[in-house]
Amino acid sequence: MSRVIAVAVQHTSVPLDVEGNRGRLETHLREVADEGAELVVLPELAVTGYTLSPTLARLAEDVPGPTSRWLCSLSAELGLTVVTTLAATGDTGLRNLGVIVTPEGVAATAAKRGLWGDEPALFARGGPQEQAVADTPVGRVGVAICYEAGFPEAVRRLARDRAEIVAVPAAFGAARLHAWALLTRSRALENGCYVVAANQTGTGSAPESIAFCGHSTIVAPTGEPLAVLAEGEGRVRATIDASSVVDARAAIPYLADLHHVTAIPHPTT
Repeated sequence: MSRVIAVAVQHTSVPLDVEGNRGRLETHLREVADEGAELVVLPELAVTGYTLSPTLARLAEDVPGPTSRWLCSLSAELGLTVVTTLAATGDTGLRNLGVIVTPEGVAATAAKRGLWGDEPALFARGGPQEQAVADTPVGRVGVAICYEAGFPEAVRRLARDRAEIVAVPAAFGAARLHAWALLTRSRALENGCYVVAANQTGTGSAPESIAFCGHSTIVAPTGEPLAVLAEGEGRVRATIDASSVVDARAAIPYLADLHHVTAIPHPTT
């Protein structure tokens, strides 16, 4: 990563409307590519919509499968690195699978571990050591899915695995906007990394009718919000710079000094 343009797409995904959601997401991807974007984060379950309806399991796909191939094709055509989550099949059942897609294909996947509310009734939990992190054309990217970003330990693992950018695909509820605003800034500051957080917006369909908080944001490694979209469908963008990660980690060396205050060994690389 040197200097790249990152975008978080704030989207109202219609539950179970795969074709309609794909069409509107593709419009976003093509437009941001024309505007020079190189990294795009889409919300959680952007293609299927966020729903806890058992019907979601019928839309689950293998990876590779139709939706991941669609993302790979667009990524290769447009020169984008794209992060989102997919409803995916797995040996243990339906998985909310975080994916990092580059022009070369799927770079990393990991199922959501931090399941919120009634999600465990539908999704199989990812293993405790599962995490998606990969070297990409825009730098080293890690994924924390929605509620997972509220756990400092989960994002710190990504940072200790050399993530410079933490992508947060989310369907975060409006009732917890205060938590969203705080955690996105905190995770960036305490790890000296960029946070690119893309949230659903509006209110989902019945039966859940979940109201999402929007406020998709890009946060600098200093904890400073660089761009925020409070409400409505749209996008936020910012230029991110590898030197800012180096500078932030030198100015407040939380990662370098972590071994002094915990039993975690000092990294050797």
